[in-house]
Amino acid sequence: MDNETIGSTLDQVADLLEIEGASVFRVRAYRGAARTVSALASPVSTLPDKGPGSLEELPGIGKDLAGKIRELAETGELALLHELKSRTPESLIHLLELPGLGPKRAKAIHEGLGIDTIEELEKAAREGRLRALKGVGPKLEAQILEGIAARAARGKRISLAEAEAQVEPIVARLREVVGVSQIEVAGSYRRRRDNVGDVDILVAADASVAIGKKLISDPATDKVLADGDTKTSVLLKSGLQVDLRVVPASSFGAAMHYFTGSKAHNIAIRTLGVRRKLKISEWGVFQEDKRLSGEREEDVFASVGLAWVPPELREDRGEIDAAREGKLPKLVERADLRGDFVGGNLDADGIAAIASACAAKGAAWLVVLGATRHDVERAQKHAGKVKLFAGAVVPIGADGSIGTSEDVDVVIGEIHAADLDEKSLTQALVAAAKSGRIHVLARPSNGGKPKQFDVEAVAKVCREHGVLLGLDARPAFLAGADGYARAVKDTGARIAITSRAANADEAAHIRFGFDQARRGWCEAKDVANTLSAEAFETLLARR
Repeated sequence: MDNETIGSTLDQVADLLEIEGASVFRVRAYRGAARTVSALASPVSTLPDKGPGSLEELPGIGKDLAGKIRELAETGELALLHELKSRTPESLIHLLELPGLGPKRAKAIHEGLGIDTIEELEKAAREGRLRALKGVGPKLEAQILEGIAARAARGKRISLAEAEAQVEPIVARLREVVGVSQIEVAGSYRRRRDNVGDVDILVAADASVAIGKKLISDPATDKVLADGDTKTSVLLKSGLQVDLRVVPASSFGAAMHYFTGSKAHNIAIRTLGVRRKLKISEWGVFQEDKRLSGEREEDVFASVGLAWVPPELREDRGEIDAAREGKLPKLVERADLRGDFVGGNLDADGIAAIASACAAKGAAWLVVLGATRHDVERAQKHAGKVKLFAGAVVPIGADGSIGTSEDVDVVIGEIHAADLDEKSLTQALVAAAKSGRIHVLARPSNGGKPKQFDVEAVAKVCREHGVLLGLDARPAFLAGADGYARAVKDTGARIAITSRAANADEAAHIRFGFDQARRGWCEAKDVANTLSAEAFETLLARR
């Protein structure tokens, strides 16, 4: 079982414990463990049993929790979860699937009104019967209906690339509204997660600006979920939910911080604020009733003694301490791009077209996968100042053996053995890195789903042998790439971001690889794509 699945399972345990009325400390322990495990760069199964780096040494994880985590990692099952489910009505578990409906309220709705299904919940909300419960009014009923509609329409999360293609044209149209001073997309989209559930758009404008009506009438909008003065929610024809919030300019920075998240990061910031007797919300930073700041994000961080943290790092994975100590990385920028790895059986004209498009984005070199040196020499005449290298992707066997490659400058080794366990896969990758026959070791995946292996062990060998570790920038191959990049960086090895583009449009996908490298705390020195053509050629020769 991978780390993310283990984390979500621990969260589910916490929900069911809360429903049973377990100790708040026990519930918090499971939620904290869920965050910790989900953030680990290497699989739980690769951690030592005892001593430094073991589960017991991780923050908030003691002997009992470590045992539960190992049980999940080794068996894919957890006896405690089965016990809790056996004691919890199945209908109540279904209610918990609804976004925004926490354990306590789900239990109150189930026991107080006898509601067993989401369909019954929707009917009760529309009839106003939920208001019979303490703390439930028209606003919460509306929120529940919004959540039900969104859940039914959007289904699974979509890729960042899909979200970007839908959201950017909408934002461009909203910018045209007179009276809008600022408009930005927040949430996981701004943090550049590889997938997006819904989209939050923040606008700085006074309440008289009818920007909500503009979103409702947008050609991409299918259904209106909420229409108010400060918040408008719609479902796009694709099923993606978009929430538009209007805030005063004086609160725009605080709102951007709040709605960018992540939840864990925001909790950490608010906790720091409490220690300073400050209240931090989407409206600003307050000391008792006095508003201290809120116009700029930088002021929110400064209020708790921190440097501004780039959105990509806001996952409560060490960025708070780094910001306090002045140790935040200078993240790699898209403007640092100097090279890419493209491919797709391109002819000379195709190579020249991609070279021209990449040169416009700052590229000085390209590795053309599937091309021979002869192909590259012919294309070089039409590639301008972009230096071309011939490249090949060769198979790695289950024993780490390398396939043949001839008449090329750069070799990417890629393993396709689908039946290898973590240990065997790690051994094969280590052997390939030591072979002296590859320049880049591709990140192993199964149709875009990453395969589990000991990233740290493999990256260390790659560093010692001058081998780059590949990060595939294609939208379908980004799952877990941020944690992978962080693990590679921490060993001192370098990543090579590969778009594998077959045309100029696909070459633009390299930006998604840079996004994940940034989420992985990578600086320019950690990414081979930032090297000049001369420096890249020297790196190849050294290997």
